[in-house]
Amino acid sequence: MMNKFTDKDRENIAWKQYSDYEVGDKVPVENIGSIGYVSKVVNNTETGEQTYIVTDKKLPTNPTQEELASVTTVTVLYRGSTAPSLQTMNPMNSDIGDVWKDWVTNDAAIAKQILSNEFTGPTPQLVSSAKTLNEQMALYENAYFDIYGHSLGSMNGQYALSESKYSDRIRSAYLYQGPNIYGLLTDDQKKQADKLRDRVFNYVDMKDYVPIGYGLKGIGMIIPVDSKEDVGLIDRHMWGGYDYDQHGNLRVPQGKMIAVRTAQTKIFIQGQMNLLALLEQKLKTSGGGLSSSEEIFIDSQRVLAIVDGIYQLVEQAISNLEIEYKQEISAIEPLWEETLTTARNVGAHLEEGEILSALSAGGCTKSTLVTEPISDLKSDFGEIEAIGADFISLANQIQSSVAQQLATDKDLARQVGIG
Repeated sequence: MMNKFTDKDRENIAWKQYSDYEVGDKVPVENIGSIGYVSKVVNNTETGEQTYIVTDKKLPTNPTQEELASVTTVTVLYRGSTAPSLQTMNPMNSDIGDVWKDWVTNDAAIAKQILSNEFTGPTPQLVSSAKTLNEQMALYENAYFDIYGHSLGSMNGQYALSESKYSDRIRSAYLYQGPNIYGLLTDDQKKQADKLRDRVFNYVDMKDYVPIGYGLKGIGMIIPVDSKEDVGLIDRHMWGGYDYDQHGNLRVPQGKMIAVRTAQTKIFIQGQMNLLALLEQKLKTSGGGLSSSEEIFIDSQRVLAIVDGIYQLVEQAISNLEIEYKQEISAIEPLWEETLTTARNVGAHLEEGEILSALSAGGCTKSTLVTEPISDLKSDFGEIEAIGADFISLANQIQSSVAQQLATDKDLARQVGIG
């Protein structure tokens, strides 16, 4: 199963672009374990590009074609601008020229295009970043790619995915606090960026001064962050304003979160289908064709992947609805007391029983204003929760069926690595 990372996990992965690694190093990530091993360190002294390529399998110095083909997931980490204060502490940056290339040749040049709305095209670092992605996608022809970038690294990622020759294998992109470079793309690049929209999550804390140009169309799903208030300028740019709940979910506008989760679930489902396609190929090559039990296994797993993805949508929808239901109930609960107080003020000359009788005659009772509406809401929400329970039951049934089929076919169990 493909990992389901939280929003905080994704940020932690993106932070790894600022770590110092060598080829072969394992890339640990808090709460995840590891995302793989560094297979390439890009330090382009001509353009200033700095990128890590991380593969899900550790490869030897000179991997064979078979070893390259075994890689199924590649993470690309585009590093943001080098801070002058860190220049002497970062072994990847050997001279002050890297700072100049990041801040002047790229950041300032792109900012000028965005602010003037006069676009003259990509900077050298954007071009070299796209070249890096295309070369790696050609090298790992069976792999799906996840792209991360922050600040200048976000711009590198935006441009690279728009220029990719293998866009069908870009699984996702998580970009943070970078200016919007959509305007400097060619028409063909814009079409590709639009096609990839639901696979690109472009997070922006609008209180940060760096991510400019978002009054216009952008690359990917533009996700405004409900950020903290009292954060310094530098800290805010470095995710300091990002606010997470106890489950690692980033606080963003409620309507935007369901759209994000929907897109992420689609990616998850497709990831499961990709894994199943590889398994199907493995089974076919093992004996020249699929047995009836193999076909049942593949079909069941496809259904299970879809059900699992749909349940995630249902789960998120239930969570959103629960918030709305609670807010509605909270608004209803004081209605009777508020109505009674108003009636007492208006009918101060009446006895309490007369006031209640008058309200009842007009259809205003505690039952009609509070008890019944709240009961209806709870009943409706109970039906929604039942839908989620049905999905869990269905998923369990399918898993049980697959397990039973594997139990009767020992050879199949051996091929898929079970038992």
